[in-house]
Amino acid sequence: MATEHSRADLRRRHRALAIGCLIAVMIVWGSTFVVTKIAAREIPPLTLAALRFLIAAIALAPLAIRRGILGRSSAPVPWRALILMALTGIAAFAIAFNYALLYGSAAQGAMLYALVPAAVAFSAVWFLKERASKQRIAGIALSIVGVALVVVSGETTFAAPHPLLGAAWMLGAVASWTAYTILVKRAQNLDFVTTIAAISAIGALMLLPLAALELLSMPSFSPSLSAWSAAIYLGVAASALAYIAYGFALRVLDATVVGVYTNLNPIVGVATAVIFLGETLHRGQVLGGLIVFLGMWLASRESVRD
Repeated sequence: MATEHSRADLRRRHRALAIGCLIAVMIVWGSTFVVTKIAAREIPPLTLAALRFLIAAIALAPLAIRRGILGRSSAPVPWRALILMALTGIAAFAIAFNYALLYGSAAQGAMLYALVPAAVAFSAVWFLKERASKQRIAGIALSIVGVALVVVSGETTFAAPHPLLGAAWMLGAVASWTAYTILVKRAQNLDFVTTIAAISAIGALMLLPLAALELLSMPSFSPSLSAWSAAIYLGVAASALAYIAYGFALRVLDATVVGVYTNLNPIVGVATAVIFLGETLHRGQVLGGLIVFLGMWLASRESVRD
């Protein structure tokens, strides 16, 4: 009886720690809309993506070596799973995210990224066989309507030279991150620290040839200290540390519960874009964003009760 009580207490502590990690991660990731926007002014998108995860891989290498390759498991290295996670959660996501913020505003990107919880909820139902209710389906549909309104309300400004193109890239980032979340949830038998180190390295290797071609086409490349600082922040805080914390949370919590806390990400993103970049929101974007948030709340609130 005492053993069962201690196990239940340990589960509660793990859950509390996972939720705490998620809140911290979403605040850090919410800041990446502004940080990426600033860095992309001097570092082209493919190069920035490669730098971000090369820095992450270097930062994680000592931890991975100390823990052993994939937790010193005697099983064969799951290269297929690692490559798919690197492709979706590192290479494809970083490329889409960076181009979205090159062409669109940080505030627009953050509002569109609010679709992630509904996308994760839909994918969890479809691929992980989690429960689907009419309310969840209605929430997903409402989120899609809100996203459409945000997209059509976008206007060309200095911060958003090509808002429709930026929106398309951000929807690609949403799809990539949703696929990554499902893949991570399925790979719960792997050590998450060494897994993040491995996929960061694989993702960086995928991105480096693209970055090299991009730099060859540029007349010069001399980012300022602030741009390098932004790249280091993206690599260490927003990638190495945040991906580990996100992976831990996915081990402890349901994918749809994780989706609920993802709601903080776009809220922080919009707030920081308005405060630090002086971006403005159009009425249609505000209305669309509110509809997206309402939809994601409907799609995921049952998971918190469960």
